[in-house]
Amino acid sequence: MIAVLGGGVSGLAAAHYLNCLGLSTKILVIEASNRLGGWINSLKHEDGTIYELGPRTLRVAGNAGANTLALAESLGLTERISSINYSHVSTKNRMILVDGKLHMLPNNLKTVFTKNPPFSKPLAISALSDFSAKKVINTDESLFSFVNRRFGLEVAKYAIDPLTRGVFAGNARDLSVTSLARRMHDVEQQYGSILIGLLKDRKNAEKADPVLSKSKLVKQAKKEKWAVWSLKGGLESFVEVLEEKLMQEGVEFRRNTPVLGIKRSGSNLVIQTDKEELEVEKAISCLPSNTLSPVIRSISPELSRLLGSIPYVTVCVVNLEYPGHLLNEPAFGYLVPSSQPNKVLGVIFDTCTFPQGDKTILTVMMGGYWFKTLFGDNPSDESLLDVAINEVKETLKISIKPVRHKISILTDCIPQYVVGHSEIVFNSRKLVKDLKLPLTLAGNSYDGVGVNDAIMSAKRAVLSL
Repeated sequence: MIAVLGGGVSGLAAAHYLNCLGLSTKILVIEASNRLGGWINSLKHEDGTIYELGPRTLRVAGNAGANTLALAESLGLTERISSINYSHVSTKNRMILVDGKLHMLPNNLKTVFTKNPPFSKPLAISALSDFSAKKVINTDESLFSFVNRRFGLEVAKYAIDPLTRGVFAGNARDLSVTSLARRMHDVEQQYGSILIGLLKDRKNAEKADPVLSKSKLVKQAKKEKWAVWSLKGGLESFVEVLEEKLMQEGVEFRRNTPVLGIKRSGSNLVIQTDKEELEVEKAISCLPSNTLSPVIRSISPELSRLLGSIPYVTVCVVNLEYPGHLLNEPAFGYLVPSSQPNKVLGVIFDTCTFPQGDKTILTVMMGGYWFKTLFGDNPSDESLLDVAINEVKETLKISIKPVRHKISILTDCIPQYVVGHSEIVFNSRKLVKDLKLPLTLAGNSYDGVGVNDAIMSAKRAVLSL
């Protein structure tokens, strides 16, 4: 028996890729909660309105993006895809909020060469700083520090800082450049300049996977210049179809079954739950590292310590629904730099990307790295809703009350790839190998926090068995 620990999207993907190997052994997915899919969660109202409580779109770029598209095609989801190309307003228009005003980020060649507030000079001028910036030899540093050194404080403050808040709900001053922008760091270390290095080092840029490139859906996405995509009925449809296929193919699921411990039994592992002990030949852990940490302690305190050293942040997501089309400036939404006094990370304009009739649906993101500082340990739903509504009222000038809302506190939902993260992951996997454990680590704790990254991490884990 092979056990997959965790029934989030990486766990389901691991089970799928294991099944594709045609193994004769049984595949078992063990999930602590009563549902599968992890943070992918689409709330479907009776009138057909959909709120995304977690991830809402998937990027197309790179082999990880192509891999998810190929998986969607194999699941028969092609006709259910809703795609957005690079010319769409929600792809082009992205804003930041500075000093109470919304500013459009440069999105074409003309605006890169034009001075756009809050930047005091054109971004093209900031880019030239890279040629004169001194190389600092290191193995890692914060993303904020790296960009500040190479391109100046404004780029770090108004581009990188809000971007990391939107993607990681994290602090760019803590997050690792080698984990989040390794190629930029590598070429700087080798050539002394990012721009020169990217030109000279083109041979080492990611090449398109020739197998994935044969997918009809990947070809269609490339031809039609898709930027992102989702599914009619919400992104959770992806999880539902994948789950159904796995069940049809004989994969077994144990819900409401938290893993309480892992022991050795000769060359096998024993997975301890509150219901039973399961002896397995191999296990792929797609559990968050902070969940795996205590259950692996009896085998290796050092591995437990390494896994437990990866921090996580909690995000509050507030979905707000208003009647009519109320946005003056169509866009993907806006992000708020950490230098601003606002309590929100950003606001996503959901119905600009995927309209849902005569209504405006917004998603307000709050907390992350700053959750406890801003909201304490147990904020009330009413207080969180007030913050979200007041933000929309003050910034977007929407003064009417929402007709419907949903408040979700996603506890420890995003791992933080702080400086030294790559070393932690490397040492953790090396220790598993040195201990000769039939265990593989996969998921968004290690190889990227996005859905595409989690699926690709699961695929690589299976192929490494």
